[in-house]
Amino acid sequence: MSPTRARIKPTVPVAFGVFVVYCALFIGLMKSSGYSYDHLLDTAESTNRGAVVPLLAGTVWLILFLAYARWDNVFTDLRGLPMGFWFWTPPVFVLVATLLRFPGVSWGQFTSAHLAAILAAGVLVGFAEETLFRGIILRALRNGIRREASVVLFSSLWFGFFHLTNLFTGSPMNAVLSQCLQASAIGIVLYLARRARGLLLPAMAIHGLWDVSTFSLGVHAIEGSAMPLVSIALAMIANLIGLVALIIIWRRKEIVSFSV
Repeated sequence: MSPTRARIKPTVPVAFGVFVVYCALFIGLMKSSGYSYDHLLDTAESTNRGAVVPLLAGTVWLILFLAYARWDNVFTDLRGLPMGFWFWTPPVFVLVATLLRFPGVSWGQFTSAHLAAILAAGVLVGFAEETLFRGIILRALRNGIRREASVVLFSSLWFGFFHLTNLFTGSPMNAVLSQCLQASAIGIVLYLARRARGLLLPAMAIHGLWDVSTFSLGVHAIEGSAMPLVSIALAMIANLIGLVALIIIWRRKEIVSFSV
């Protein structure tokens, strides 16, 4: 799609407006579901009303915005960027860490309706949050002459501290702050997943799978299973290597820019 066809110029203020509307829809519908944060995924009904419906509303909003705004390079770039060991390793490690979590879930305890709701929530999280943060927000940040490292850092911190919204759904402050830091680090890894081929789909897949595993473990984990602990250790290593990748990008002082 030609950049000249954009109805709305890709800018950070516009992306922030999209973000605010998404948060209002998501949090408002989640709170109106009547389920507390700790029990949001306990049953098929609570998962559908407290997670799937809010995520679906946010997804529809993002799709409608993009259909009207006609932004280019949201889901695909013109090309991938150069990769290497420090750039490839974090996404691969996180993907392996994600797959290691699934054997720790007691799948037999789920009803088919509950499992379908968990899968739907994970898929919607992967699509919506990646479209918003590594799609719309990243595209807005790339409009201009910002260094790639600044774009990565800002979009990742934005993604991380988006999780402060969990305070509105009853999550405790210490848990939310920890989640913000962890999500900021994983945001770098998800950016690298997009950077490899210039496609948003790999980041969506990794993000969605991770959340499906997290949701499932939170409801029906196998007691005493070591696999989730191994997974967390591997993910932490991936996050540390992601920080190394960010330092390398920072030292290169390169610019990934799009004009309108």
